[in-house]
Amino acid sequence: MRKLDLGCGNDKAGGCIGIDKYKYSCVDVVRDIDIHGLPFDSDSIDEVRAFHFLEHCRDLIFVMNEIWRVLKSGARCIIRVPCIEVGTGAFRDPTHVRYFNKDSFEYFTGSTWVYDSLDIRPFKLVIKHLNGESLEVILEK
Repeated sequence: MRKLDLGCGNDKAGGCIGIDKYKYSCVDVVRDIDIHGLPFDSDSIDEVRAFHFLEHCRDLIFVMNEIWRVLKSGARCIIRVPCIEVGTGAFRDPTHVRYFNKDSFEYFTGSTWVYDSLDIRPFKLVIKHLNGESLEVILEK
């Protein structure tokens, strides 16, 4: 199984390919995904882990479409982001460029209120729950 850990920093998950824009000791691929996308073939990844990464992305639609592109059909993206409804952690870090609420990822599930012109690839929402100050979401391609 090929698994990615996006923005892994110094805490790469076991069995994952660690990707970060900074060269920490456990990073396997140094890359700014927000600008250059993911360096993997379409439909080639079994799982993507994005723990406290997406709040640092300036072009969230591009990054989410890249995740969708590389995931195999039926593969999952496991997301953890700070959530404004359960704490102040989202606002503490000056490197956060966006904020999430409990419904933010509905935007990536083919909701009828999403603008067609944005060309968002729809995921299936599998799980969404609040955990401490974080929102945890599992999306499936």
